[in-house]
Amino acid sequence: MKRKKLNIGVVGIGYLGKYHLEKFINNKKCDTKWVVDTNLDNINLNGHDSIQKSSNYKEILDDIDAVSLVTPTKMHFKIAKFFLENKKHVLIEKPMTETVAQATKLVDLAKKNKVILQVGHLERFNPVMKRLTKEISSPLFIEVHRLAKFNPRSTDVNVIFDLMIHDIDIVTTLMKKKIKNVSAFGRKIITKSTDIANVRLEFFDGAVANLTASRISQKNERKIRVFEKDKYYSVDFMNSNIKKYTKNAKTNKELFNFKEFKYDKTDALKDEINNFILSCLGKEKPLVDGKQGKAAVETATLISKLL
Repeated sequence: MKRKKLNIGVVGIGYLGKYHLEKFINNKKCDTKWVVDTNLDNINLNGHDSIQKSSNYKEILDDIDAVSLVTPTKMHFKIAKFFLENKKHVLIEKPMTETVAQATKLVDLAKKNKVILQVGHLERFNPVMKRLTKEISSPLFIEVHRLAKFNPRSTDVNVIFDLMIHDIDIVTTLMKKKIKNVSAFGRKIITKSTDIANVRLEFFDGAVANLTASRISQKNERKIRVFEKDKYYSVDFMNSNIKKYTKNAKTNKELFNFKEFKYDKTDALKDEINNFILSCLGKEKPLVDGKQGKAAVETATLISKLL
């Protein structure tokens, strides 16, 4: 059923949850009805007194059409399952779940109850990703580096589920082929789970992707290079920049023609949440649905077993 406005609850008001709440409040296509956190002191509504607070997510069920789940990963399945069983739309932060079995259950529930299940892979809403998905057809080799300064709030999962899962989603989206073989190397440096890892994904058409992720770097970096026949792309996700090199047909000139695409930085979270709202209202489809979120969890799980 199509509706003009959506009633929203935001569950989990930690670092990222505060941003989710802000975007929902400022979106005119929805009304934010409830915010939920186990620590009510986390909730600052900045004058939005009509929004109700709760420490119990079950309490909000009758007042909302959809929820945004921004809790620790270990809570994703339990809370998402509750809302999907009760026919509520769910936006769930990445990683979707801790296990493939949990992800499968959520996908099945969303399908059974005909509700939206969307997963928060933010890089899909980066303008450079939109350009790449249009331009690239048959990648031969992809190289990825995702480096981040240490942040203790993300250590409930290893670096594969924390950071590399973004690039797993990006690479498999660009490759459009199934993975044939995986090899991986990783080490625990300052936490109890893997903090730095290098992964090689081999695809059935012979293409290869090499992914490196570190959450103990001295800088933040999100770069990939994509090689196709007679051309390659150097992409900076942080600065929304693509450099395209195409083989020059004239042998007496430079080997490559060069073209650069620069994009204004966009608010990817705002775009993601707008896509979720419009999908719930029947006006769009999720850019990253439950099946795609599950696929990323499957590959991340396979990699993690090798570490």
